[in-house]
Amino acid sequence: MLILTAVVGLVVWTVSDSYQHAELNEIFHLKLKEQFDKEVVGQRTRFDRFVKAYHPAVRTYAQMVNVRDYVEEVDWNLPGIKDHKWPPKWLPKTSMMRRFVLPRYAMLLDEYNQVREIYRYKNPMPPDELLNLSDDVLDSSHGQSYLAHIDGSLYIMSSAFIGAEDEGPRLLIMSPIDEEFLLASQGIAGNKSIALLNDEGLEVIVSSDHENIPTGALLDTLKENYLTTVAGHLGSGSSDLLVQFASFVSTADVRNQIDVVLNADRQIRAITALAYFLAFASVMYWVTYRIQRLTQKVVEFSNTRDAQASAPKRKNELLELEEQFELLIKAIQSETEALERQALHDPLTDMPNRKLLSERIHIELLKSSYTKQPFLVMVSDLDRFKEINDTLGHHIGDEVLQQVSARLQKTLRRDDVVARLGGDEFGMLLPNTSLDLCDAVANKIVKSFSHPVIVEGLSLNIGISVGVVEYPAHGRDINLLMQRADVAMYHAKTNKLGYSIYRSDEDKNTVGRLALMSEFREALGNNGLQLFYQPKFDLNKQRITSVEALLRWDHPIRGFVPPDEFIPLAEQTGLIMPLTLWVFNQALLDWKEWNASNHNVSMAVNMSVDCLQFSDFPQTIESILNEHQVPASNIIFELTESLFMKDAERAQKILHALDKFGIELSIDDFGTGYSSLAYLKQLPMDELKIDRSFVMDMLENENDEVIVKATIELAHAMGLRVVAEGVEDQAALDQLVKMGCDIAQGYFIAKPMPANEMSKLLEKEQASIC
Repeated sequence: MLILTAVVGLVVWTVSDSYQHAELNEIFHLKLKEQFDKEVVGQRTRFDRFVKAYHPAVRTYAQMVNVRDYVEEVDWNLPGIKDHKWPPKWLPKTSMMRRFVLPRYAMLLDEYNQVREIYRYKNPMPPDELLNLSDDVLDSSHGQSYLAHIDGSLYIMSSAFIGAEDEGPRLLIMSPIDEEFLLASQGIAGNKSIALLNDEGLEVIVSSDHENIPTGALLDTLKENYLTTVAGHLGSGSSDLLVQFASFVSTADVRNQIDVVLNADRQIRAITALAYFLAFASVMYWVTYRIQRLTQKVVEFSNTRDAQASAPKRKNELLELEEQFELLIKAIQSETEALERQALHDPLTDMPNRKLLSERIHIELLKSSYTKQPFLVMVSDLDRFKEINDTLGHHIGDEVLQQVSARLQKTLRRDDVVARLGGDEFGMLLPNTSLDLCDAVANKIVKSFSHPVIVEGLSLNIGISVGVVEYPAHGRDINLLMQRADVAMYHAKTNKLGYSIYRSDEDKNTVGRLALMSEFREALGNNGLQLFYQPKFDLNKQRITSVEALLRWDHPIRGFVPPDEFIPLAEQTGLIMPLTLWVFNQALLDWKEWNASNHNVSMAVNMSVDCLQFSDFPQTIESILNEHQVPASNIIFELTESLFMKDAERAQKILHALDKFGIELSIDDFGTGYSSLAYLKQLPMDELKIDRSFVMDMLENENDEVIVKATIELAHAMGLRVVAEGVEDQAALDQLVKMGCDIAQGYFIAKPMPANEMSKLLEKEQASIC
């Protein structure tokens, strides 16, 4: 039997191995191709950002004091070009330039656009065509990163006038787009060969692997050795030619990767098959041995009864089944007892749970209906437990809950019932106890938490808020007693009383709050919410470049409900993620309508920091973008500075994942929260929004003006775009232009408006431009 099993198993394994090997080879090949197609988007995004960095870099260099002073003092009457092989004093130090752009060439041009000085480090002197650029090329390089084809090579250049005026001497930085430039654009992520192709995407202009992918090579000649992904035409600033971006992966490397995985899989399956065979052989041997033992016992028993004939095999099988059935009954009985206990007890603290507490209260109600004895029901909630859980982790929180449950049981009487209702909420039943003893009992509970809880050497101060109700004074059924105890507890927590006895006049606000929560949930499910949009005006381009989606709730009875009232409810009730996804979906639908009308604007969506607690948030956002077919580069997520007070490590991972998709990130209300330059440096932010409280009063308040100006300079130094909120008049707008602010937002630009009115505004602006 074992030999037959081995032969059949070998045949089955051989056939399945051949089939699986072919299928897995095709699957791995397709999956790797999909992975490479996604990775090229990130490579192109990094290249675009590297190119775009030239404009803010040259603008920053040109505004520095050292270059302005140098231009005012220098004498350029002597002929020729002054050559610098080390950073001259009109450039920042190399260590500072590395934070922005370290150009291969930097030139000072006089007011007649003649090159007077050049810095080239170890680079050769550029050709005459670069030293004698036309006015058209120089004008094209002003205010943007400009790609140009000069002297048979590609160059990236950007220029800026020195000082505040758009005239006079200017600073020009440039670099040839060669192998070194392409590798630098990818940084640590540049582990694959990339190249720029001509407009038709058929010929290599320049690559990061010149030896294997030489200039002028045709894509058709590279297909045998490389998997090529073309990401389309570049959108980096301006250019005098069209260039496409491509990524190359060696087909040999792909085959090697697939072979390594397939060979490892084959080895694992072979080992697994062998393990199954050995296990099966062992089981068969054991079963055979047990059957022989049972047969021998039956024969011996039969001999004692003068039964010489051996028992049939069927009888032995029934005997074994009977033994196993008895074992099964015992196991089921044991498991049933464990499940019954589990159904009535909390697994973490081993305390009674809500169900058992309800049963005990129900029993007490039946008893008190005859004895007329009152009893107390208490509901408690821990203070500062959420901060401990978020800061120190759930394992510390679990140990705290275990110690809290033990402290509550020790504080109350043996006949009292203490139950964990869920989270950090506990319920207590005190039989044969009236309100006359409430103060003593409640004070004892509150006082027991005046001492800290010690967990892993940490001394944690945890308070408690207790709500108390009495039967029958405050209710005659379980639901009413528990509800009113919860109302009293909430009153005690809100007013920091330690404990509170239920009073009907305190129930109105809580009932109203519960009603508002229910109505908000219904509005979210029935499309009772609406999005308004407020434009963000680009001060350099003099047009609307993005809009911010703002949530509005027009209640049919209450009227307008401010977001400050219902957003916290959404965060407390776990609705913040569904709400955020609803806003995001609706905003994308409106964006698609504007985009179809050729309104090229970005969509800014406010994101609650609570969303960063969901590890699958980036994948969810990517899925929605793919569903609506909206480019991630058109989306801006705005977050408040409170993200610094949450799980910073988790936030960094999720924000970096969103940034990898191409989504832009913005710090909202900067300056009003817990600002941290260290975190701001680590997070992949693209934009910084100055809070309206500074902008609105900066013309009358000198301190606010200093803060706004310093914030703009700081943001620009870190390569961030700056948005000023709260622009209420022309004077504030003019002042922001002088300060170099990028974008303005406020009632002077436009108030928040529905999507249809925003469409009209965009159409009006487009018509005025045309």
